[in-house]
Parts: sequence; C-alpha cells; structure tokens
Amino acid sequence: MIFAMRRVPQLLAAVALAATAVVTTSPAPASAAPATSAVTAPTKCPTFKLADAVKEPLVFHARVTGPGKATKKGGPVVYPVTVVKALKGVTSGSSLEVTLNPGVCQKKSLTENEDYYFFVQTKGDTLLAAGSAPRVAEYTDKLQAEIAKEFPDVIAPEPQQVNFSKPVSPEGQKLVEVAAPGFVLVVVGLLGLIIVQILGRRRPA
Repeated sequence: MIFAMRRVPQLLAAVALAATAVVTTSPAPASAAPATSAVTAPTKCPTFKLADAVKEPLVFHARVTGPGKATKKGGPVVYPVTVVKALKGVTSGSSLEVTLNPGVCQKKSLTENEDYYFFVQTKGDTLLAAGSAPRVAEYTDKLQAEIAKEFPDVIAPEPQQVNFSKPVSPEGQKLVEVAAPGFVLVVVGLLGLIIVQILGRRRPA
C-alpha cells in the first residue's frame, strides 16, 4: 500500500509532462499566418525614348497656360495648353486640353507657363499622354535638336546671323588718327581753290 502511494506522484508528473508536450507542439491557428506584402511600384521606370514617342499620332510642342485639374480624386489631371509648334496631328496656335495618365512612370504634374513636348493619343474626345513610358518631356535645346532630326521638313534649322564689321586693330586705329588731320587740310585747300577761282572770274576785264 505504501509502495502504491509512492508511485502515484510519479504517475501524475508523467501525465502533466505529456500534456505540456501536446500543447507546445500543436499547430498555430490560421489567424497567425503572416500577412502578404502590398503591391509596390516598379523599382525602375523605362527611360524616355524619342524614337518610340514620335510614333504617337499627335506630336507637338506646347506651352502650359493654366493649372491642372483632376477629373476625380487620384485620377487623371487635365492641363490647358497652346500649341507652339505642330509636328504631327494638330495645328499650330491651337488651344488644347491634354490629360496626363496617372500611371506610376508618367509625369505627375506640369508647370504653368513652361514649354513641353507632348506625344499623345486620342481616346474619344480626350488627348491622353499615356503609355508605359513617359509621353511628356520638358523643352530643352538638346531635345529640340533631336526633334529636328525626326521632323526635318517641319523644323528648319534657324539661319545663322552674320555680322559684318570692320576689324579694329591698334595699327588701323592709329592710321585713322594720323590721316584725319591731313584729310581736313585737303578739304580746306580745295574749298580755298574753288573760292579763288570764283572771285577771279568776277573781276572786270
């Protein structure tokens, strides 16, 4: 009887240890699964390539004439522009409204009274600067030169102004200073000779 009573505590300890092992090795609940990561923007957007951009149906150099207005929250933004130089699909001097695609790699905003090149497409009545690559580029002399190569019949090279001026050198300037008094003396002498001849003709014979 005493031996049986001594075995009971050992039996209870073994049962408790087994229960602890079951609890610690049981799988975690489904709610504890890690959350999926959010979708992020591409790490690198494609660069602007003029050879691809000029394939759009409308290409023009224009000036932004007012602030942009969003069609809806987080949606495309519409900018009023005036066409400075029409290259394809539009007329110079036209007042247009260009919609910027809110894509990740597109230009997000334009500056009022600044010039840009637009490479756009039509979607109904909307002129949309869309695409996977940028379709709006800031006006620069370098881009202007590249555009001229793409549209040689539209953009003629500006004629270089040639200024003709007399070369000025210390020797030439000194020669002018020396010759000036002599020229004056010659003129005075000629005038005196003419006066003498006139007075001589008027004397009675």
